[in-house]
Amino acid sequence: MDKKTTRTDLDTSKIVLIEWLDALAQGEWHEAKREDLRCKSIGFVVFEDDEQIELAGTITAGMCNNSITIPKKMITKRKEVKIDTTKRKAKGKKVTAVGEGSNTPTIPQVNV
Repeated sequence: MDKKTTRTDLDTSKIVLIEWLDALAQGEWHEAKREDLRCKSIGFVVFEDDEQIELAGTITAGMCNNSITIPKKMITKRKEVKIDTTKRKAKGKKVTAVGEGSNTPTIPQVNV
């Protein structure tokens, strides 16, 4: 009997870039001027319905952290971000220890 692996939310969560307009409130006297209210947020979609979308910066099984909920009426642009998660085969490069190898810069010693 073959084992079937089920994909968790961690495997199926979409990552999106949302451009949206923020609201601005000021409670003190100030000079009337136009403010730039454009924002960009990127994250994992952890909740979405017809009125709002919630993005989180960190997700785990059934939980999230560092999230923002954006009303859909404020969204001006939305783009799904694709991340390549395929594993690539090593090309036979020898692993070198830290401080060895041709890419390690030489730092001259300074006597004080």
